[in-house]
Amino acid sequence: ILSFFAVQAGAKKVYAVEASNMAIHCQRLIQANQLSNKVVVIAGKIEEIDIPEKVDVIISEPMGYMLLNERMLESYIHARKWLKPDGKMFPSQGILYCAPFTDEMLYMEQYNK
Repeated sequence: ILSFFAVQAGAKKVYAVEASNMAIHCQRLIQANQLSNKVVVIAGKIEEIDIPEKVDVIISEPMGYMLLNERMLESYIHARKWLKPDGKMFPSQGILYCAPFTDEMLYMEQYNK
């Protein structure tokens, strides 16, 4: 969906990198919307794929809860190798808010694993 937004915002070329099997569905959506000339779906992990050129902007979905789940933050940082020197990354920052709490049942459940 980020690829569609990028095209609507005026992007001339979009490389949609998708590591899951959703890449197949993405390709179908791109074709159904006649966007094959603007959006290229690349199936694979950002660490393992090849993009034919450096890009102006990298846009990513939120990177898991607390920025750490699914280790997407590492992949997002790795994607910088495809960014032009004056390129932008969105989001460009993350803020964590934490509040202490206690839940004995949750603690025991985790402790007993």
